[in-house]
Amino acid sequence: MLFKGPYIYFMFYLLIMVWLIPPILLRNSESKLRISREPETNAIFFGERMQIKLKVENNSRFPLVWLKVKEACPRQIGPKTQSSVSWVISLRPGETRTLEYTIHGGRRGAYVLGPLKLELGDIFGLYKRELEVQLFDSVTVYPRVIPIEELGLTSTQPIGNLRHPQRIYEDPLKIAGLRDYKPGDPPKHISWKSSAKQEKLMVRQYEATMTLDTMILLDLDSKDYFPTRYESAKELAITVAASIAAHLTSKRQAIGLATNGVSVAEASAFSDSMVLDSEPLENVMPRKGQGKQLLEILSCIEGNRNAESFINLSQRIKTRLPWGTTIVVIVPRDTEEIMHFTQSLIESGYKAVIIAVEGARFKEYLGRSQASSLILHQIREEDEISALERKREA
Repeated sequence: MLFKGPYIYFMFYLLIMVWLIPPILLRNSESKLRISREPETNAIFFGERMQIKLKVENNSRFPLVWLKVKEACPRQIGPKTQSSVSWVISLRPGETRTLEYTIHGGRRGAYVLGPLKLELGDIFGLYKRELEVQLFDSVTVYPRVIPIEELGLTSTQPIGNLRHPQRIYEDPLKIAGLRDYKPGDPPKHISWKSSAKQEKLMVRQYEATMTLDTMILLDLDSKDYFPTRYESAKELAITVAASIAAHLTSKRQAIGLATNGVSVAEASAFSDSMVLDSEPLENVMPRKGQGKQLLEILSCIEGNRNAESFINLSQRIKTRLPWGTTIVVIVPRDTEEIMHFTQSLIESGYKAVIIAVEGARFKEYLGRSQASSLILHQIREEDEISALERKREA
């Protein structure tokens, strides 16, 4: 048309351009396309929400007419319980777009975000390229953590620091007061600032406390629970264990965990079924500063009918614990076998706390004073805990 040539030549060259140029531009755009995922963190607590950002960059000199981005995510945490979320966008040369969506920690566990599926097309809609980006990120949803006062447990004894009547167990972090200096007092206990004010030597007095290790024994053997209530009671037991672990970690106490549960594989967008590990979980002995590790374990455990007997597990762990350890036994019910075991713990120099999540049989142990060697707690039902949370949020 420009050179007044035959019309057939114009149509021929136009078809050649439509046939050759768009695939070249698509390949160029594909090679210069960059995409990354930016989660706010790699772990959230039960019930929390988190923003996920996808950063898409077109680093080519040509526009990307249309691009479809499809993100795969497990439906347990995906938006509106969907297994994917998608966008259709266009990018100018050198343009960067940020795509966002929200995941919800509606179920504890370990989850995998990804992969990403991309679909590119030309302006005429004649050509299309599809590719899958192997971009993965792991997100852990911790179990529900509730203040232990709302669980009906005391926030002090018998878990954590214990006041001791003997002054040989002084805690240098807890000052009880000042007194006059006496010959033989350690120089490091002298309060020089107070001595200058009083114009005489003053010595700091410390509270007599003793830090005892705490070991949580968690029973997840499905045979020990009522079949009709297993799921709710199991989740309540895990919630109790996580709440105690979080509480003691905040108090900088040494805490450990042993359970007959098994680990569960990470859940992805392509599988809703749980894959149980054939090997038992490694027991974590009491130590300070491992609250995060315990929460991660509690996020990804389940029980099964082939679990080790809880009494066998407890007897095995007992031999590895130092004298004076507080042992918190979380079980569905306080059976005679459990009571005999805890009595043997007390006779061996341990303190024992039984937490029953399905009901208490030996009610004479309920409401005992904190100085007792054996204390029994009966935890509220899961729906009662939810009601307390809604009331607090309102």
